[in-house]
Amino acid sequence: MRTLFVTGSDTGVGKTHATAALAQLLAGTGARVQIVKAVETGRAAGRTGDAARAGELAGGVAAFTLKTFAAPLAPLAAAEAEGAHLSLEELTAALDALPPCDWRVVEGAGGIAVPVDSDGRDWADFATAIAAERVVLVVADRLGAINQARLAQAYAESRDLRAGVWLNATAPADPQVAAANRVGLLATQVPLWATQAHDAGLPENPEVITRFFTENPETDGDSESAGVVARCREALAVRTQRGLRRGLRVQTASVNVLNLADNDYLALARDPAVAEAVGRAARDEGSSAAASPLVTGWRPAHERLMNELCAWHGLPFGLLWTSGYAANAGVLGVLPARGDLVLADRLIHHSMIAGLLRSGARLQRYRHLDLDQLEKALTDVAGRTVFVVTESVFSMDGDYPDLARLAELKNRYGFFWILDEAHGLGWYGAEGAGLAREAGVAGAVDVLVGTFGKTLASGGAYTLFRDETVRDHVMNTAGEFIYSTAMPPPAAAGALAALERVRTLAVDQPVWRAMSRRFRGRLRAAGWDAMDGDSPVVPVRIGEAARVVALAAALREAGILAAAVRPPTVPEGTSRLRFSLKRTFDDHQAGRVLAAMEAWRRGA
Repeated sequence: MRTLFVTGSDTGVGKTHATAALAQLLAGTGARVQIVKAVETGRAAGRTGDAARAGELAGGVAAFTLKTFAAPLAPLAAAEAEGAHLSLEELTAALDALPPCDWRVVEGAGGIAVPVDSDGRDWADFATAIAAERVVLVVADRLGAINQARLAQAYAESRDLRAGVWLNATAPADPQVAAANRVGLLATQVPLWATQAHDAGLPENPEVITRFFTENPETDGDSESAGVVARCREALAVRTQRGLRRGLRVQTASVNVLNLADNDYLALARDPAVAEAVGRAARDEGSSAAASPLVTGWRPAHERLMNELCAWHGLPFGLLWTSGYAANAGVLGVLPARGDLVLADRLIHHSMIAGLLRSGARLQRYRHLDLDQLEKALTDVAGRTVFVVTESVFSMDGDYPDLARLAELKNRYGFFWILDEAHGLGWYGAEGAGLAREAGVAGAVDVLVGTFGKTLASGGAYTLFRDETVRDHVMNTAGEFIYSTAMPPPAAAGALAALERVRTLAVDQPVWRAMSRRFRGRLRAAGWDAMDGDSPVVPVRIGEAARVVALAAALREAGILAAAVRPPTVPEGTSRLRFSLKRTFDDHQAGRVLAAMEAWRRGA
């Protein structure tokens, strides 16, 4: 006999509806199912109990109630009000006395941490005592659901229970709130097993939770590894159902494929001069640095590259990293400190958020590109160390802030400015040195982050600093720098060769930017939701994740690669096709893209 335990984040969240739906799904497999209400309180004379009501909703499933009390109180208080006794042992004994069945769906009363006896034991102890395979945490689909779900899930995990969330609309859900709840739960990695619309008999995604029913605990085992595999399977099932599961695809070079999915903005990844520099460095300095930069990993190729980067941007000190993610997370994990305030654009990259959350500083986001709101936040600050964090060109929207005004705000309010130039390099600025140099404010930036995996045709990243002390502090405290093998010398040599090419090619920036504007205009004229701008990042909003995946697949069949960007990378309902333009992109290629998109739209 197998058992599921249904509890919740609180009372009134729809546990009985979830219990009925679970029982109905189980009964549909041909199993003998029982619904059991462990304790029912506040049941007036003549009123149908929760168990009986759930049994009716499930299509006549057998239903039982172990304990009933009239007072509308928590279980222990309701029992005491009648002078009755309630204990964990009594409840489990009453459950054991029920007729045999294949599955029991047992519903508790109130939230998971509500006590059920005078010893302080709660529904988590009860779930353990009845050997529940899984604990279903019902949470109302409304404002506050993310916080309630995380708290309930964390408590269940602390008690070694395999638990997941059942998001239940106890009233018609606000579409924006419901969408935000789903994105938030996915982002926080809380297992979302089911979502149930208001007054719906079954969840919207029954295939996720019904996977549990087919697992055989005798063959699957209850070892730690089996538990991890099952948890991963559950999480992947949710992603698959929502169109968010990703996978690897081997991409081979082909002259017939128009690649607008990668970030090789200046088309230098296959440049002969870059390739020759990589090969020469491999012969001269080896294929790997083989050690941390702080041990023996800092090679001549790194030093040459670092010197040129400092000269390019006009900032005197720098570090090289193995990835842009490591650079952002490393810097933002060690520079802000507990008690500091970080004001960040709402759409900054995940790597920045990861570092900030680790730092212990208070993170406050301002509306995307809204420097008026940023200034208001700055005027409200008194006596605190303040950081302002933003990207130059934003990776998913392709737009950018007014950096000249940001420099004015820095001069007025004296904050510490961290700027990620990853997507601005090459396309903007004298010699392709980015938006900060184009705006004439590079010298005002305290930490500038750049990457080699985009315009600079290599791999890894760099950070440049105005102050040597700040650079040295990061070098001595950021684990991403200290404990990582230095980027391979051939990668550094390739980046340096690409940098030399970028400086030469940058005179054609007006041509590339004009092409970006024309392409966006043609997309809008054809009825697509394309944002205005001149950057190489051209997003076309589609809306639903499944539709953008289908469109990307259709383009791939037509020999065009574009990125299907879905939650949690972007907010729910804003899934988009992301075109990454190259300097070689022309009007003929734009027409090819538009024709393929129109063919998909006619057939969709």
